[in-house]
Amino acid sequence: MNVILTTYQGAILGPVAKVLGYILQALYSLLSNFGIENTGICIILFTFIVNALMLPMQIKQQKFSKMSAIMNPEIQEIQKKYKNKKDQESQQKMSLETQAVYQKYGVSPASGCLPMLITFPILFALYRVIYNIPAYVPQIYDIYSGLAEQIQAAGITVEQLSDMVMAKTYVITDAVRSATESNDLSYYVDVLGQFNELAWKELMKSYPDLESVITNVSNTSKHINSFLGLNIADNPGIKSVSIIIPVLSVITQILSIKISMAGTKDTMNQNNNPTAASMKMMNNVMPIITGLMCFMFPIGVGIYWIAGNIFRIFQSLGINLYFKNMDMDAELEKNIEKAKRRYEKMGVDPNKAMQEIAKKRTSTISTNTTDSKNTKGDISKNVNSVKNSKSNYKTGGNKKYKEGSIASYANMMARDSNDKN
Repeated sequence: MNVILTTYQGAILGPVAKVLGYILQALYSLLSNFGIENTGICIILFTFIVNALMLPMQIKQQKFSKMSAIMNPEIQEIQKKYKNKKDQESQQKMSLETQAVYQKYGVSPASGCLPMLITFPILFALYRVIYNIPAYVPQIYDIYSGLAEQIQAAGITVEQLSDMVMAKTYVITDAVRSATESNDLSYYVDVLGQFNELAWKELMKSYPDLESVITNVSNTSKHINSFLGLNIADNPGIKSVSIIIPVLSVITQILSIKISMAGTKDTMNQNNNPTAASMKMMNNVMPIITGLMCFMFPIGVGIYWIAGNIFRIFQSLGINLYFKNMDMDAELEKNIEKAKRRYEKMGVDPNKAMQEIAKKRTSTISTNTTDSKNTKGDISKNVNSVKNSKSNYKTGGNKKYKEGSIASYANMMARDSNDKN
C-alpha cells in the first residue's frame, strides 16, 4: 500500500503536512477504538489540536501588538517627520530612528513577524491534509483501494474517473497529471476520495458490472463523511440545508475578528495609520469572501474553517483576559533588562550602547524629553527617568494611562507634538 506517494511533497509544506498527517492518523485510530469513524469529527478535533499547538506563538504575537501600542506614538512621529522626504539619506535616518525606538524599549520588530512566518506554513499544510485525508490516513485509504484496483484492472484511466467529478480540486488535477507518467493505484484513490453523491451515481451508471462494489464503498464513504446529516464531500447548496456552512463560516469569522481586534484596538486605531486602515478593510471583506468560497469547496473544508474560527474566538477571549491583567510597563522593563544583559554578553558597555541609541534619536522626538537623560546612567536608570518625567501627566489623547507609565510618556510626546503643529 503506497499511501505516502500522493501526500503533498513540497519542500517547505511537505514535511509539515506529513507531521500533521501523523497527528490526524493517530486521532482517527484513537476514535476508531471507541467505534467512532467519522472524518467530520476528526477534522474538528484535528483543527483544535493543531491550533492549540500554535497558541504560544499567538500569545507572542498579541504581546508584540500590546507593546506596539505603547511604541507607536513615537514611531508615528518619526514617520510624520520624514513623510515628504524620499531621498536615500532621509530614509536611512528614518530607519535608524525607528530602530532606536525598538532598541529603547527592548523590542525586536522580528518578534511580531516571526510567529506569523511560523504559523502560515502550518495553516497551509493543514489545509493540504484536510483536502486529501485518504493520503494521510491508511484506514481511510483502504476503504477506496479495493475499488480502485478493480477500476484500474477494468482499464479505466484516472482522467476518465476524474470526469465524473464536477469540482476539479487541485488533488484531482494533480492526480490526472501524475497518472500520465505513472498509473499508480494511489492516484485512483485520490480521485475517489473527492467523490460526492452525484459522482458515485455516475460511476455506478457508467460501470454497472461494478455496481455491488461501488455501492459498498459509496455507503462506507457516506458513513465516515456524514456529519450532522451532511455529506462533507458534497459542496454546499443555496437551496439546501448545507447553506448553514457558509453562513456559520461568515458569522464565526466576524466574531473571531471582532474579539481578536478588541485585544489590539490600541494598536490598530492609531490615527493616520495606513496599516490599520488596510487591516480594517481586509477584516470587513474577508468573512464575505470566505463565505462565497465555501460554495466552491466541499463541506469538509467549510467545517475546517468554522472549527478554526470557533477555536480562535475562545483563544482570543482567553488571551485578552490574560493580557488585561498584565502590566505592560513591567514587561517593557524586563525587555530593557534583557537587552542590557545581551549587550554585556556581547562585551558591549550597555551605557555606551544606550548613548549611541540616544544619538540616533532626533530633536523632534527627543530634545525636550529624553536625550539628556539617555546619556546618563544605566538602562535601569533610563527607565526610571522615563517614568519620572512629566510625573503629573495622566492621560494621552482620549485614553487614560497609569501615572508615570511608559505608555503615558509615549502618548504624551504624541500630544505635545500635535500641540506644536
